[in-house]
Amino acid sequence: MPVIAMEVKTAQNHPNADALYLYNFEAPGHDSVQIVANSENIYDVGDIVAIALTDSVLKDGTIIKPAKLRGVYSFGMALGKVDEVIGIDLSAIYCQQTADRSTVMQTWPSIELLYNLRRSLELVGEAPKITYRAKIKLDGTNGGIQIFTDGKVAVQSRSQIISPENDNLGFANWVNQNIDYFSRLASTEHATIFGEWCGKGIQKRTAVSEIDRKIFAVFAVQFGGIDGKVAKLEICRDKIAEFLPKHPDIFVLPFYGEPIVLDFGDRTQLESAVNTLNQAVDTVEKLDPWVKETFGLEGIGEGLVMFPESGELAERLSYAELLFKAKGEKHQAIKTKQPVQIDPEVAQSIDDFVNLFVTPARLEQGVTEVCSGQFEMDKIGAFLKWFNADVQKESVAELEAAGLTWKEVNKAVMNAAKKWYQEKSKAL
Repeated sequence: MPVIAMEVKTAQNHPNADALYLYNFEAPGHDSVQIVANSENIYDVGDIVAIALTDSVLKDGTIIKPAKLRGVYSFGMALGKVDEVIGIDLSAIYCQQTADRSTVMQTWPSIELLYNLRRSLELVGEAPKITYRAKIKLDGTNGGIQIFTDGKVAVQSRSQIISPENDNLGFANWVNQNIDYFSRLASTEHATIFGEWCGKGIQKRTAVSEIDRKIFAVFAVQFGGIDGKVAKLEICRDKIAEFLPKHPDIFVLPFYGEPIVLDFGDRTQLESAVNTLNQAVDTVEKLDPWVKETFGLEGIGEGLVMFPESGELAERLSYAELLFKAKGEKHQAIKTKQPVQIDPEVAQSIDDFVNLFVTPARLEQGVTEVCSGQFEMDKIGAFLKWFNADVQKESVAELEAAGLTWKEVNKAVMNAAKKWYQEKSKAL
């Protein structure tokens, strides 16, 4: 399907998410299209916007599919305002000329903190009781390997398809060196292996960075998810290990600790569970038990990721939206008083807000994600764009609690991040 210049006919706030907007776009010869978009670009009625329709293949390899965002379906993607005639085909500008199915992104979600998850549940009127299992959160960079039914293999970072020529810290090159191993995993179902590419030379903050090589630590495998097939996620180590033959650089992360129940309709129970989780995060941060057991190295850990195992999963929320993370004090992207909290921090001023969100962990993550860990001044624009979008995406609850708007804090956040990047670049 093409990318078409379409006119905004209606624009309104998303009914279940403050940071999302709901639009209807129209153009002659095309059906009306409902799209959910974030606040990075806000459109007004009458604006002309480039709209990627369902099944469009963008130049970065993304294939546009219907998506359910906070309970509302979106049937395309808004790519920005254009100065074009309504109805004109813009595919030559935005799309691959031939679709290669090996470039379809199967994105691992951006995982929220608990208070943001709780807030999302409240917005859609849900209060489920869910059993969670924890996995150690490793300090590296997110990666995925897709195995197609015909044996083709695609490699991706968190945000895009990659290759040895356009790599992310050597991950695509490593997959290419082991291509026979991955090709042999082909079966009747499309599979995507999600994990953390970590170890020597990727980060410097935790025990896993002290091992003698790079490894791929698998935390989940998705089966299906393309060609209209429902995606099924497997998180159990034993079942993943049945799918993955032994490999010296591939490890499947086990569950950590015992199952824990979170009752989102019972604050007292939730507070008790949160206390237990904070104790667990504190233990992991002091000494990563998985790295010690697996590699015999002692050092700090990053935290935990909590995976829903069973319970009253809300119908209007996907599995991915029920995940949450808890990082130790040294790795927090937001300076919360505790790794796991029911309520957000309340900034008393714009400076307080900046201190909450412009943290070493978030800044360093941006350099890893955008700049491959290198401080280069010609990449500062891309770094600041990523950082700005990341803070805006994650700060809705804090802005609301402080009575601030993104417009009021945006400049201060950008200036602080820019100053940090420039100082780091000069120091090298």
